[in-house]
Amino acid sequence: MSLALDRGYGSTASKKWDTEILAYLGALLGTAVGCLYEVNEAISHDLGEVEPFAQITVEITATALASAALFVGISVIRNWLPSTS
Repeated sequence: MSLALDRGYGSTASKKWDTEILAYLGALLGTAVGCLYEVNEAISHDLGEVEPFAQITVEITATALASAALFVGISVIRNWLPSTS
């Protein structure tokens, strides 16, 4: 999967990073990291006093949103910077 999106205007077309795909990939990565973290907490019996389902759902959602925002931010910065080629 290519992170660059070519609009097909010939060889002089600028290659932009696809922000939507990167947001999706960031959310997937964040969900995986959040799930691994929750599995680690469950194995070590380090659950809080709050309802476990609510805590797990909020933490996985927050991790997914944060990593999606990070990937989108990087994509926006990379698309904003002038290309060197």
